[in-house]
Amino acid sequence: MNHMTRARFLRGDWREPSVPPSHLAVARIASNCLTYGGIHCHSCAETCEPEAIRFHMRVGATANPTIDLELCTGCGDCRTNCPVHAIELFKRNIDGDQT
Repeated sequence: MNHMTRARFLRGDWREPSVPPSHLAVARIASNCLTYGGIHCHSCAETCEPEAIRFHMRVGATANPTIDLELCTGCGDCRTNCPVHAIELFKRNIDGDQT
């Protein structure tokens, strides 16, 4: 079954997602994220349908992303849109946190 999100529809992305949505997975942002190097990028948040990725403004610095683990569905849309592949999916543990 094709998992069509609003973001995928607007992009015209009709392909089957590389990672099926799962509440058993959660995204995590790696240290090679462009924002950690001072480069403004919000590609992951722009495609996050449940708006689980948020950017927190910092005075005199680039805003860094955080992932709300309760909102993250593990769909992988953020991962496929990241220009430096800085997002990885991990299995959730029993408590719902990432492992």
